Amino acid sequence: MSIDDPQHGKSGKPTLPLVRLNLLLPFVEEMDRLRVNTDTVLGAHGITRSAVLDPDLFVSVNTIHRLLEDMAAAANDPFFGVHVGESLDITDWAPLIDAAKRAATLADFLTRFILAVSEEASSARHCLEILDAYTFFRERRIFEPDITPSQNDAFTAAYVLAILQNAIGQDWDPKEVLLQVCTPAVLPTGYHGIQVAGGDNRGMTIRFPSRWLVHTIEHSGFLSSSAASTEKSRPPGSFLDALRKTIAPHLGSAELTVDFVTQLSGLSRQALQRRLKANDTTLSQEISMLKKQRAIEDLTHTDKPVATIGQALGFNSPATFSRAFRTWTGQSPRDYRKTHGRRIT
Repeated sequence: MSIDDPQHGKSGKPTLPLVRLNLLLPFVEEMDRLRVNTDTVLGAHGITRSAVLDPDLFVSVNTIHRLLEDMAAAANDPFFGVHVGESLDITDWAPLIDAAKRAATLADFLTRFILAVSEEASSARHCLEILDAYTFFRERRIFEPDITPSQNDAFTAAYVLAILQNAIGQDWDPKEVLLQVCTPAVLPTGYHGIQVAGGDNRGMTIRFPSRWLVHTIEHSGFLSSSAASTEKSRPPGSFLDALRKTIAPHLGSAELTVDFVTQLSGLSRQALQRRLKANDTTLSQEISMLKKQRAIEDLTHTDKPVATIGQALGFNSPATFSRAFRTWTGQSPRDYRKTHGRRIT
């Protein structure tokens, strides 16, 4: 028996591996607690603090992997992912909120988590596989990551183990638990007394006794029922939507080249160009379209100066921005704002 969440678009083909950026908030809070220069580390990856607070912004999972490794280095903490996972407030972290509010048993909790996490990322598949005496909780990435995601695996392992320990209570027996992660060294020696083994870069696995699945969860002192969820967008369901979500945060970057986008998306140059061609578009057309949309949005819904809008979109001068905008719309930015803009109050 297995419970699974396919991470595919309507075509049946996998979309780009994206993650809701807001899920990074616990890591940002830990960096702030340690008084590390959080904004500098985020900025090195083209991410701002305000972007992390946006519940509808998705970024490439490759960006997340590299960022977590850099955070651990900046914090000078080889167990950074573990510490964030162990201190995670499961009543306020999106993939776990529903389970924290409603789960009656461990099986119910993990099932609700698997269903919820598909709303937060298109980068991995989660599976609960029950094989007689033992059950396997797996997280498997749909693409080979461009680096070893050690801190990401450590974070996932830490919060899932914390859930298991708290749910099982006095019946917890670490000798019956086996954890497989890509880099065992990112876990403290003798971590919780469990067995730890090395794996590949495609995800982590936790094996535990199947009898634990029917264990009733005691909500008192463990799971708060006060957390509230909010309406958020789903991960993009098509290749183009996913690609646009990946590119959007970097429209002002001078490095928005084919090589940069391949790094963001986790695709090779050939694969990216092949999929763009299959969708009858090019990377330059997609970037131009996104810049046009962002420019129109800012001109009609904000009072930002035209020069500021152009600079934020990577144009090196107001004249260059004006020429591009006139090509897109037949009007200058100022004339377009006069014609289409609404009054800003």
